[in-house]
Amino acid sequence: MLRATAYDSPSDWPSKIHTLLAAYKMTVHSVTGFTPNFLMLGREVLLPATLIAAPPEEPITTSVSYVERFQNDMRDAQARVRQTTYNVAKTRKASFDKTVKGPTFSVGQQV
Repeated sequence: MLRATAYDSPSDWPSKIHTLLAAYKMTVHSVTGFTPNFLMLGREVLLPATLIAAPPEEPITTSVSYVERFQNDMRDAQARVRQTTYNVAKTRKASFDKTVKGPTFSVGQQV
């Protein structure tokens, strides 16, 4: 992403990092199914479009029910990430194992 955005002015790449990181953190990861923002913060971060149009108002409460819901959402997200990561790792391992050929041993051969 950095190479593509800094193509026209390569010396200006440091000024593009913040925007690129924000875009990356708002993108759903193919393995986890969540954005990095949601996994770290427990919510999605408002997009820059909210600077033009006001975001929908959310009731701000600091009650115990909010904290419980937040914790439950984070636990659910982490459990789903663990499960999908495990499934993807299992699939990738099976695919890798198909291409790996180990040495062949015969009976009585010293190893």
